[in-house]
Amino acid sequence: MFIVNIEYPGTWLELPDRDKAFEMKSLISSMETAVTDMAITLTMFVDCQRASNEEHSSEAFKDSWERDRQLRMRIEDEYRNKLPKEHDFYNQHEYHRLETEKLYRQEKLKSGEVPRSYKHRFAFIHAHSYLSSADTFSKYLSVLADETELDHVIKIKKQFNDTFPSLAKIRNSAQHSEDRSRGYGKPADVRKKVKMDLKPIDNGFIKAEGGGVLALSNLNGDRLGYTIDDGTYQEFEINQNSLGLVADLFQQLIIGFQWSGPVEISPHI
Repeated sequence: MFIVNIEYPGTWLELPDRDKAFEMKSLISSMETAVTDMAITLTMFVDCQRASNEEHSSEAFKDSWERDRQLRMRIEDEYRNKLPKEHDFYNQHEYHRLETEKLYRQEKLKSGEVPRSYKHRFAFIHAHSYLSSADTFSKYLSVLADETELDHVIKIKKQFNDTFPSLAKIRNSAQHSEDRSRGYGKPADVRKKVKMDLKPIDNGFIKAEGGGVLALSNLNGDRLGYTIDDGTYQEFEINQNSLGLVADLFQQLIIGFQWSGPVEISPHI
């Protein structure tokens, strides 16, 4: 489990305007929630990848394949034994094959087996949740910078944007995949029916020269990638490195404010 420890120099945020202080503390609390969500979804993402690797190891795959073979044989034998004597299993074979396949699926699902196509999506869901939480953190940071106009907050906002320059664009592509999948970039381009100029990709996972290629929701190890609205392909890291960078910036942000009251450490145990 990834845990982000955050230390608050005090309990109450000190600003000349008390109402403003309460409002800014609420924003900071929401930013902490976003960091917490990043830590939790990263944990689930890593667990999914580990489970997938273990499932596809040679021994595990052989064992699974043999169990499935035995199950199919048993189901087919039981099914054929229930057929009327005059009925030949090989007459209407396609019909009988489909019926035994249904029984096989029922047996697997009844035993708690999760469909492979579902399991494949787990890591993508957690990766997108992580991306969304990072983007949420960024949005709160922007509001905080605009509302406080404090130098240290503005500086941290710039550091965040410099560290993750493509975050918002990738999140936009994820949120508007209905446009990207048709080759459109910016909203104005959709209205004008102007397609993106796709750029070449060569990142070790995708190689497309010349006219480029449209690539959406790709997991390249621990990097989630999308073609963004300018036609380039960009990736966002779903790993401990990006979590640590966000957490460090958040801690710097907190320390830069004036606080009063007892020191607090989050998360509460």
